[in-house]
Formats: sequence, C-alpha cells, structure tokens
Amino acid sequence: AVSENAAALFPEVSAVARRTRLPLVNIALGALRNLTAAQFNQFSETLAWLVGSDGRVELFEFVLQKIVRHHLASKFTQSRPATVQYYTLKPLVPDCAVVLSALAGVGSGDAGEIQKAFAAGAPYVRAPDNVELALLPRGQCGVEPLDAALDRLALAAPIIKKNLLEACACVVGADGVIQEAEAELLRAIADTLDCPMPPLGVSE
Repeated sequence: AVSENAAALFPEVSAVARRTRLPLVNIALGALRNLTAAQFNQFSETLAWLVGSDGRVELFEFVLQKIVRHHLASKFTQSRPATVQYYTLKPLVPDCAVVLSALAGVGSGDAGEIQKAFAAGAPYVRAPDNVELALLPRGQCGVEPLDAALDRLALAAPIIKKNLLEACACVVGADGVIQEAEAELLRAIADTLDCPMPPLGVSE
C-alpha cells in the first residue's frame, strides 16, 4: 500500500518547486510521529536504502535523512537527550571547518568565491588565535565528514552553536544570494544543533 501510494503521489510531488521540499517534509513529520516503533524502523531503513540506492548521497538526500532522524529518532528509541560535552571551542574547530567549507562549496564552483564565502563566516566562529580555521578541499567536507562533524557539534555548549550558526549564515549570505541548496543545508545544520532558523529569502 505504501509503494502504491508513493507511486501515485510521485508525479505530483516531483513537479513542485525545490523551495517547497523542506516545507513538505515539515508537514510529513507530524504524521510520521504517529508511527509505531516497528513502523518507524522499517521507514528509516527504507529511507536509508532509497538514499543509497544509486551508490551516492546527494546533498538534499543527506539533509532529508538528517532532519527526519533528528526529529523522530528520539521518539522511537531509548536514546537520552544529548548533553553538553564540549564547553570550549578548541577541540571542535576542525568540525567547524568542515561545516563552513561544505556550505561555502554549495553556493559556488569558483575557488575564489568559495574562499570569499568561507572568509566571510569564519571570524564569527570566534576560534582561538592560536588555532587555525582554514577552508578545506571538497574531498574533506563531503557528506560523511559533514555528518560526523554535525554530530559532534550537537554536543557543544549553546554559545558555540550560536556562534557557528551565525558564521554559517554569513557564509551563505556572502554573495548576497541565498540559493535553495544553501538554505536546505543551513536548515539541516540548525536542526542538528537545535537552533531555530528564521525564514530565508531564497532565489530561484
């Protein structure tokens, strides 16, 4: 029945604008909270299979999976709420570099523009003077490193999260245009850090 419904809905859902995808996810989250634990496990496994079925994970697929798991996993598992494990920024600077580098790379393919965007946000992290916060090559800030970095940053003190999110907003806004892919990734970062995001003006 789920497969048949998905097939029937696909033409309608696939035709909607990219900018409506995350609002659709938000609408679906409410209903998904009514699943049983067994149904959620099956849903989660199916989602993971779909994401990895073509042998690569696209950015939106990563964002979708991150948001769904963050909002629903705690309801269906015995995991305790995350507690603060990092009260100082220094051990998390490499993770901040991964996040900012990933965001900078989403908005442009031009090396100069990527560096400019990264430089616009980096100071807001407020890293110690004796610790380097440097732009990373694309290969070092892909989906897997980004996922691991966000999981560690979720355990940071609130002020660290606040500063990082401010830095992220400066990165995506460095060129004066917030693209849909940037907005989606920014939303996933904010969700993972449990920090609310204001509405964003997204260009076509």
